[in-house]
Amino acid sequence: MNTFSNTEAATGPSTPLYALYAFFQSSPAIWSLIAVSSSIISYLFFAGPKIQSSSSKAQRAKAMKQAFKAIENRTIAPKNVEASKNVALSDTMQISKLWIYPIKSIRGCPVSHALLTREGFYSDRRFMLLRDLEETPRKLQNMHVPTYPSMSLFHTAIEGDTLIVSYRSPGTADPTGETLEVPLEPSNLESLEKLPIIMHSSPTTAYDMGAEYSKWFSDRFGFKVVLAYWGGNPRPVLGNLPDQPADQSRKKKNIVAETVSRIPVLRSLVGDDDDGIIAFNDCAPYLIINEKSVADVSTRLPEGMEMDHTKFRANIVVKGANAAFEEDFWGELTFGEDSNSTKIVLTGNCARCASLNVDYTTGEAGKGPDGEILKLLQKDRRVDAGTKYSPIFGRYGFAGRESEGRVLSVGDEVLVSRKNDERTVFYWPGISSA
Repeated sequence: MNTFSNTEAATGPSTPLYALYAFFQSSPAIWSLIAVSSSIISYLFFAGPKIQSSSSKAQRAKAMKQAFKAIENRTIAPKNVEASKNVALSDTMQISKLWIYPIKSIRGCPVSHALLTREGFYSDRRFMLLRDLEETPRKLQNMHVPTYPSMSLFHTAIEGDTLIVSYRSPGTADPTGETLEVPLEPSNLESLEKLPIIMHSSPTTAYDMGAEYSKWFSDRFGFKVVLAYWGGNPRPVLGNLPDQPADQSRKKKNIVAETVSRIPVLRSLVGDDDDGIIAFNDCAPYLIINEKSVADVSTRLPEGMEMDHTKFRANIVVKGANAAFEEDFWGELTFGEDSNSTKIVLTGNCARCASLNVDYTTGEAGKGPDGEILKLLQKDRRVDAGTKYSPIFGRYGFAGRESEGRVLSVGDEVLVSRKNDERTVFYWPGISSA
């Protein structure tokens, strides 16, 4: 996935504002669009909040926290899934692994149970690291593992209300004992400095966790780093959403909606449907992969070498599929046994980047076979016209409002409750090629 800095110029030929100016000069809808945009901005600036109120965020966070605590020490039996009379389903599969990545782009932690929210598993990608370029005015750069491979040397674990981050020296197998404790839900949110964050043209407001946390990471990276917390402020999904037909890259919009969607500042103010928000995930709240597909990648590697599935950074790993890469056509997964079963709608394919080539042992770009995994996949996995230069591995998904607060567990049975006749076409402005 492409990476972007969260600092963008406000004017210039390549900026959204310049594009809007050019649109005004050529479009017959100029005056109506100006009027509508002005009304939207006026309302939002003078009547509506730009970020989610602290009280609503606190109430929702408290509810999610209580639900998460309730399942931590509870063993949940795998569910039996009953096929619908109206839908032809595939063979039954199971969840083999669940992963949460509390800090974007560093190592995740395996869990036996995970709580669903509309923006991803509870505690997933709620933090991210930013490089402070130490310039005036201040400039911060989003950190991603392809650009900063040493991020793979940081490991995470969740203990109660605390995120434990540990550091492992390059070339070693185990963490050195250097740890940092971070509250999963900071209690002093309103006192923290607000940070504007833009990921893949999608903006949100985050919070600087402060000097103690920044120093710990900075000392190990060797340059100034900021730990940012998402804080519940919606970040809009600009691409494929659950209500779009599988054979279309995106839902057609009228001229006003289309223009607003291409301008990050307007898009963030107007907001989206509740199902279309994410935290620091790239393009969707959930990522699902198939064990058979991981095994297929292993067959492409030298004898005795196996593909490390953690490099795909999936939230849900399933086993029992009939074939490798059959997930390309999955449209919906069902976890559960009745009409109240949990569903995740799969909307797009995950285009892969150089993060697959990072050597997790050394924290550097891989050499030899470790550094050629992306190239191996490019031979036959460039199967999405929306990302025609990148290989596909895994499916992005969304859990609807009705699934929020439900629990998935390792061992749960999984059914493909809807299949697509053709592969979906990935869409995200600035990333997709179609």
